[in-house]
Amino acid sequence: MSAASIQAKYKKMLAKAAVIAGSADSEKVYLVKAVTVGGDPFGGGATTVTDVLLVNAIFKSYDARLFGGTMLASDRALACNGDVPLVQGDTIKQGLAIYTVEAIDIKAPASEVLAYILMLRTK
Repeated sequence: MSAASIQAKYKKMLAKAAVIAGSADSEKVYLVKAVTVGGDPFGGGATTVTDVLLVNAIFKSYDARLFGGTMLASDRALACNGDVPLVQGDTIKQGLAIYTVEAIDIKAPASEVLAYILMLRTK
């Protein structure tokens, strides 16, 4: 089985879970990308903010005891497919809630990113 076929199966599984667990009026989950053009090292320039949809992103439960006391009550875990590259420090938005990516677990068994498991903290 190739990495691409595993990736396709994982995307299909996430889509199915989103249909089962979500509803038509559920808030979508977005990666907030901010790009600053121009200016100098001390500031200035024009910043453009773009929301990138994280398709089939699903918030999941976790056991805070497994994280050695580093988790806060408002922290959340998010699973999403590997279509959109994510890194620690990124901003995630769902409705009016805004989160910062505190930790990221990249699931890539054959160098093809299948999924990201993100630990999010309220901003």
